[in-house]
Amino acid sequence: MIHHSQQAQARRKASGWQQAVQIALQPLEALDYITSSYCQGVIENTLQWGPYYVIAPGVAMPHARPEQGARANSIAITTFETPISFGHEDCDPVWLVIALSATDANAHLETIQRITTLLEDSALLARLQQATTDNELFQLISNPTLQEH
Repeated sequence: MIHHSQQAQARRKASGWQQAVQIALQPLEALDYITSSYCQGVIENTLQWGPYYVIAPGVAMPHARPEQGARANSIAITTFETPISFGHEDCDPVWLVIALSATDANAHLETIQRITTLLEDSALLARLQQATTDNELFQLISNPTLQEH
């Protein structure tokens, strides 16, 4: 799932959840894994349904429906220097954003299973939070657990 170093962004800054989503999705758009409308789809979905993708304390996985602009199955991982409020009562503020693009439900479920493995590793999460450079973050996440089979 992580093929390019630009899919890892460490210590970014955002003024709010919408900017955080835009920053987190930018690598996927730059690699042409999503269309430019995908990010707007995530924002519109959030405004309609709330922060459905805040999946654990401090962790968000923004994604839209495949027809909203997903071109390939991939993720990008972004950490934020200052955690961001997404409006989730139990899991705010968010410091780790795993942007997801999935072209179908099966790919979506497979990716979530890999991400769940990552989230269960508290030592790895601590190292992700401490990573200060994009390359350091990339090295931590470009391991076989997160790769496509």
